[in-house]
Amino acid sequence: MILVTRPLAQVDKLQILLKEAGLDYALFPAFEIKKLMPKLPSASYDVIIFISVNAVIYAHEYLPQLLARDQKIFAVGPTTADKLMAVGVQVDAHPKKNASSEALLELDECQSIINKRVLIVRGKGGVETLKNELESSNQVDYLEVYVRRVLGITELHQQSIERFMLGDDCVILANSNQTLSNTLSLVESINPNYLKRLKQYPLIVISERIKTFAQSLGFEKVHIAPGLGDKEILNELLSGKIS
Repeated sequence: MILVTRPLAQVDKLQILLKEAGLDYALFPAFEIKKLMPKLPSASYDVIIFISVNAVIYAHEYLPQLLARDQKIFAVGPTTADKLMAVGVQVDAHPKKNASSEALLELDECQSIINKRVLIVRGKGGVETLKNELESSNQVDYLEVYVRRVLGITELHQQSIERFMLGDDCVILANSNQTLSNTLSLVESINPNYLKRLKQYPLIVISERIKTFAQSLGFEKVHIAPGLGDKEILNELLSGKIS
């Protein structure tokens, strides 16, 4: 049994893969994503960084204005880069494996950003790592195009966690620190007695940073998926390494 904690709007492809593989799953959305209507910057930028797939999705209608000149386009990871290329945007640099601000900052292309105007396209309230590192020698602004909102407990949450706790070979999927925090809060509200058991199940995450955070919360068996796409996550589930 797989506990899928993504927003419901982002689970269609993964659901298809899980069904095709004969894997049972339960949907337990840790939050929902709402589109924002930001005021677009009037100035142009030398570098634009997209922090997530959602940043590409929710900034899509603004791309003609944002990409009005020859900038460098960076993505925080390969999945975000793929999404950009799928909508016709050429990506100049992105980490090939780990999707994180830290991995992006390590790239030579990123370290050479000096005296530039940089725009970070992201969700509201994201981590400040990129801006903190880049603004010492650049002007750095945000374009926040979506916001994550914690859901109240729904009938789906209650039914899914009950099914999950009764399932066999249980595994949890989580794509962010906020996902983990929200999941634990929702589970605790439904039944505090589930928390200890939940942290004993294997957990699949997508970066070393999320693994470290999960371990600080008390998760005992944390695995990093070898890739960031749905197929890589499925392969990890089927690999026999999760226990």
